[in-house]
Amino acid sequence: MSDQDKMQELVAIRTALGFTQSRMAHEIDMNLRDYQAFEWGETEIPDLYLRAIERIAMLHAVRHRNPMMVPPSMRSEALQFARLVEMEA
Repeated sequence: MSDQDKMQELVAIRTALGFTQSRMAHEIDMNLRDYQAFEWGETEIPDLYLRAIERIAMLHAVRHRNPMMVPPSMRSEALQFARLVEMEA
């Protein structure tokens, strides 16, 4: 995934959750300015942070019973996983 793609995914997730930059920074235990540097392309986004943010999005979607809180690519993966779990049950 390119840096540009990561930036877009980061903004898409935050927007889908209805979070401000400040709230997202708090969620991942980071100061606001460092988080903004990710979104503004000033600093490369480590995959670790992106995966943590994806997990936050998934948890909020489950808690609020709203799959639209996560980007479409994550919804697709989650549906595939859910189908796999159903097959095992």
